[in-house]
Amino acid sequence: MDNLKREEKLELIRLLEEKARRAVVNRYRSYFETRYPWQRKFIAQTAAYRQCALIAANRVGKTDTATYIDAIHLLGEYPEGWEGHRFDHAPLMWCLGYSGEKCRDLLQSAIIGKKVNGEFTGGLVPPDRIVSTEPMTGTPNAVRSAYIRHSSGDLSKVQFWSYTQGQHALMGDDIDWFHIDEEPEDQTIYPQVLTRTATGDRGRGGRGILTFTPENGRTELVIKLLDDPAESQSCMNVGWDDAPHLTEETKKSLLESYPAHQRDMRTKGIPMLGQGRIFDFSEDTITIEPFPIPKHYMVIDGMDFGWDHPQSRIQLAIDMDSDTYYVTKAWKASKTSPSEAWGATKSWANKVPTAWPQDGLQTEKGSGLQQKSYYSEAGFQMLPDCAQWPDGSRSVEAGLFELHDLMSTGRFKVFAGLRDWFEEFNFYHRDDRGRIVKTRDDLLDATRYAYMMRRFAKRYGDIGIVKEKKLPAPIRPIPRSR
Repeated sequence: MDNLKREEKLELIRLLEEKARRAVVNRYRSYFETRYPWQRKFIAQTAAYRQCALIAANRVGKTDTATYIDAIHLLGEYPEGWEGHRFDHAPLMWCLGYSGEKCRDLLQSAIIGKKVNGEFTGGLVPPDRIVSTEPMTGTPNAVRSAYIRHSSGDLSKVQFWSYTQGQHALMGDDIDWFHIDEEPEDQTIYPQVLTRTATGDRGRGGRGILTFTPENGRTELVIKLLDDPAESQSCMNVGWDDAPHLTEETKKSLLESYPAHQRDMRTKGIPMLGQGRIFDFSEDTITIEPFPIPKHYMVIDGMDFGWDHPQSRIQLAIDMDSDTYYVTKAWKASKTSPSEAWGATKSWANKVPTAWPQDGLQTEKGSGLQQKSYYSEAGFQMLPDCAQWPDGSRSVEAGLFELHDLMSTGRFKVFAGLRDWFEEFNFYHRDDRGRIVKTRDDLLDATRYAYMMRRFAKRYGDIGIVKEKKLPAPIRPIPRSR
């Protein structure tokens, strides 16, 4: 170096700077070499399974791993030792996140980078491989679609979608690869994405990955992936012990900042079972002063059977315009017959559709009649089928999560004065193993049944209306001539 002339030194510096720049721009080429064993295992699973889930702790590198896989597929340059799925053509890819901002900051920035001075920078895909982009409406500096030069010479396409757009936006394309980053609360998103893969990858069927920290607990999707995966599904669980880049000091600092009941979820990727109250809101949050129900509201009742423990009944009024739900009536009593229950609630239950639980199908030994039949005979307008979701499932957790979401967004209200309902609301909780404590939950169960069957609600203004029978006009005698 000392023997070099000034011009030679400057040239060497320029060459070294260019080498460093190229190393950054083309860092996808050396990325695989630095992957942890669990990351390589996850990559390999994408060849054996069509849907691969990575349920992981915070800060272990789940999104980093997933976006690397995305970038490699878009480029078509698979590194030596790659055992994951390979596309033999330029794929159409969907990457999905919570919102436009999350798509931009977590997915787009990792894959193609952010646009600075007219050029994308910071992503795994080199800027010179990005042929063109289309902006995302409503989110500054966010990309809806990007076209990437594939090693085959064709163009790969990646589209970024947010869950806030809803499942109806996810239609039309046959996709080859998807990446769902963080679990969508809308349970229709994942099935809709899978539908789009049916004929992907040139008719062989598309595939993809899900990466998330299980903040929503044991949802239906988490239970399915962890406890009952299909032959086409795999699920990996990764925690802090699998992430050598996290120092003990960092772990200690982070651990201290997490609430105790979240620590297993944050550090081990274990779904939060939850303990304590299920609806962690004050009464004031959901209480509203009673008001006359508008005629255009929809109404449906919910019932829970009981003898030694109380049978219960609630009425749910629904403002379809604002998607707001109101518990307007609540009643419960022990050791009360169907006819006595009818007498107590007839004033507001008459001719209102009633949702009821599965145990209403149980038959009485003496008569052979189903339990729900006794209530039908007493006067209640029982729905033909027991409470269930539109797909026929009866998941309790799905109902609890949806009701919790409605409460948190101000779209679930309870009339003031319904003390029995509020007493259960304040008591409703999980034990230290995350199980719902089945005590003092009768009215809340009835509420959930009504909500599950809300598609059968009836217009309040039509309740009790009896169409007048039009009598034919009297026949006037025809005078006869003599």
